[in-house]
Amino acid sequence: MATQILYMPQVAMDMTVSTNADWLDGLEYHDLQTPAQPIDLAGIAFELEMRANPPDATVVLRCGTDNGLIVVYANTWQLLVPATTMILLPPATYVYDMLGMADGYTRILSSGTVVVVQGVTR
Repeated sequence: MATQILYMPQVAMDMTVSTNADWLDGLEYHDLQTPAQPIDLAGIAFELEMRANPPDATVVLRCGTDNGLIVVYANTWQLLVPATTMILLPPATYVYDMLGMADGYTRILSSGTVVVVQGVTR
């Protein structure tokens, strides 16, 4: 069964997160021609890698539907990175992109920066 991966636009999305809290961000997809019509994400695998710079070999954080750090609900993907993982990230500004993979296609669906700030309450 074909997915709706080709209907999903690429989104520029910058995020700010903290080392002492869960990272909970997400995005909901709707058809641009019929905004009330949701785009079903069933069957699409998602993967996000975060690095200090695009050419760096070191991945600071990897999230995916395969490791449970990205969860799909109907027409929404959500990052669910626990505070126990966030505390391990050095405060800095990072770059990321998120790939969607289905039906033989790999597409960049979201990209931007992630600012990780040092949490105060520990």
